[in-house]
Amino acid sequence: MFRPLARLDELLAEGVLFRVVGELWVGLFEIDGQVYALDARCSHAGALLTRGEVCDGAVTCPIHHWRFRICDGRYLDQNMPRHDLRTFVVKIIDDQIEVDLPEY
Repeated sequence: MFRPLARLDELLAEGVLFRVVGELWVGLFEIDGQVYALDARCSHAGALLTRGEVCDGAVTCPIHHWRFRICDGRYLDQNMPRHDLRTFVVKIIDDQIEVDLPEY
């Protein structure tokens, strides 16, 4: 179900936003004009990834420095798919960022 999470101008001002929907922590990231949504908790220690550094299309966990590719949630430091982050489909309608999230 697509849910409105933010206005596009909110995201563009910061480049990164954090939202809570039910029990989901969702990170919104703008990279080169494209908006991505992914699980905002590090799969290792649960740290809030929207507080991490964003560089070259990846976000680095602020605690243990694990890196995740924003476009697909892939854990970049080792080939360990169990640590990949869940990603969500994003659409923008009339400057509203909507994200396809599971029911909660």
